[in-house]
This record gives sequence, C-alpha cells and structure tokens, in this order.
Amino acid sequence: MIRAYRQEKPEQDGDAWLEEILRNQQMAEEEDENLYCFICGQIITRTHNRIPVEGAHKHTFTNPVGYLFEIGCFREAPGCEQTGEFTDSYSWFDGYTWRYAMCRSCRVHLGWVYRGEDSFFGLVLDRLLSTKESFPSQS
Repeated sequence: MIRAYRQEKPEQDGDAWLEEILRNQQMAEEEDENLYCFICGQIITRTHNRIPVEGAHKHTFTNPVGYLFEIGCFREAPGCEQTGEFTDSYSWFDGYTWRYAMCRSCRVHLGWVYRGEDSFFGLVLDRLLSTKESFPSQS
C-alpha cells in the first residue's frame, strides 16, 4: 500500500512540518500535468503523483562518487521500469531499500524506487520535462 505521507510528525522546529504538508497539498491541487523523459519524451508520471517523504517532496543528495541529485518523490511512475536487486547500501532514506528506475522506453536512468514501510519513486527532477515543446525531436 502506498501512502501519500508518513503519519508521524517530523522532527522540525515549530510548525514547519505543517507548512510543508500544506504546500504539498497545494501542489497536488494545482493543474495536473504529464512529466516526460528528457531523452525520448515517454510519459513517466504526472504531477498529481508528487508526495512528501520525510517532510518534503524535493530532496538534494550526493552519491558516494560525488554526483549531486535533486530528486522529487512520486507515489507512481508508470513510465519507469525497475531494474536491479533492492539494496540498503547508501540509501538516502532511513529504513528504505532501493533499486534503479529507468525509462520504460529508452532505458535511461531516471532515479530510484524505494521500498520500506511504503514504496515510492525518487526521480531526478532535471531528467523530467513538463512539456514536449522544448524536445529536440518528436520522432
């Protein structure tokens, strides 16, 4: 079962956690758009699938070799194919294992699938496009 947010109150000062939940609800109420693979234009997910994880939708992480990623958390990404075995090695989310999320069409790496008390996709935000207008090729 996929939950849109964790039930416990995150450890943040004051009412910051509540403000974050309200911002995330507002995001969900905004216009629902497709999000496309930046390489082939395949529909990966929709904006209504955005969820907060550990109090936020967006997270910035650096992998063990120094690459910086800004990821967004999504409850579903039907345009992704999962690959590899789940591992807890270098997981960015405590209590979660991960494996790769690839574009179902062109197989480019788009992020990770996380599995723990629930499951979600952590997708690299600059690898998703909200429009095909800037796409190099429609073919």
